[in-house]
Amino acid sequence: MNKERVTIQDIADALGLSRTTVSKALNGAPHMPEKTINNVLEMARKLNYKQFSYFNTADAPSIIPKKGGTFALFANYIPEHFHIATSIMASLEQEMRKYGYSLTIYMLNPDDVQSLHLPENFRLDQIDAILCIELFNKAYSEMVCSLGKPVLFFDSYYSPESSPLNANILLMESRCSTFRMMNEILSAQPLSKVGFIGDVCHCISFHERYEGFLNALNIRGIPFHESYCIKDEDHYFQEPLFLYDALRNMPELPELFFCANDLLAWKTIAALKQMGIQVSQDILICGFDDTLSLTPMDNTLTTVQTPSQEMGILATRIILNQIESPYLPPVTLYLNGKIKMRTSTLFR
Repeated sequence: MNKERVTIQDIADALGLSRTTVSKALNGAPHMPEKTINNVLEMARKLNYKQFSYFNTADAPSIIPKKGGTFALFANYIPEHFHIATSIMASLEQEMRKYGYSLTIYMLNPDDVQSLHLPENFRLDQIDAILCIELFNKAYSEMVCSLGKPVLFFDSYYSPESSPLNANILLMESRCSTFRMMNEILSAQPLSKVGFIGDVCHCISFHERYEGFLNALNIRGIPFHESYCIKDEDHYFQEPLFLYDALRNMPELPELFFCANDLLAWKTIAALKQMGIQVSQDILICGFDDTLSLTPMDNTLTTVQTPSQEMGILATRIILNQIESPYLPPVTLYLNGKIKMRTSTLFR
């Protein structure tokens, strides 16, 4: 059978299952019997269904590991419970449990990162793979990649002149989605003063959002002015009064701020409120991630909704494939998000 024409229905017919059951097995739906999943994946390989054709060799191992084991998750800090990393970590742990794996989280302190030390109690011989979240230190990332284990980063440091990491990298698609969101805002309202908030070199995603932001200004013929931007290093944004002072010291506020993520957007909104400036009435704000759920303004922020739960699922599949098939090269994958236009970018 031509692998380019194989469908889910073909797999269902071959196994005597419904199309819905096969679709759920292929997409990792919860509460599916392991026997059903194995049968569906095996038939997908036999029929050369899409990506499963890569595993259709006589000596190819099963795509689902049988032995189980342990994944290590290196986290640069404990993410706040409304941070995108929280949702990723939850779905990651749930997904790997389905395959008999456990997740051990290791918090990295600044001294360990700077001195390139592995976390206390970390045993390399007891780990099957390493995943890294919010780890944007170049030297430490390279050290992790040298340990001889499959590695996956959720986003990574920004360094265009460096060679690619020998690791899988999973990211939100940022450049085009930021451009589309900004272009839609700017085409609806005649704005001429637009600013950016965030460290553009903090990580790959932040820099790609900055590129999308600049592309939108360029296509709409809006001049870019540094005076409307706050692009200091990321650690400054953690200081309670930094944004308030930076905004207050601006010669003039823009009409619209694009913030590199929702957390920065809500910090900006809070600082502006201290200054007596109201979003929608006086200034427009948009962000990126759509992960916050703690304030009465939840549904007012224009943003890009990222598939954080799906990132945890996909990360597990990528690492499992690499464990079972070490000859596969590492990949860099982008997951698309959805633009959410809300009232924070509509003047009242």
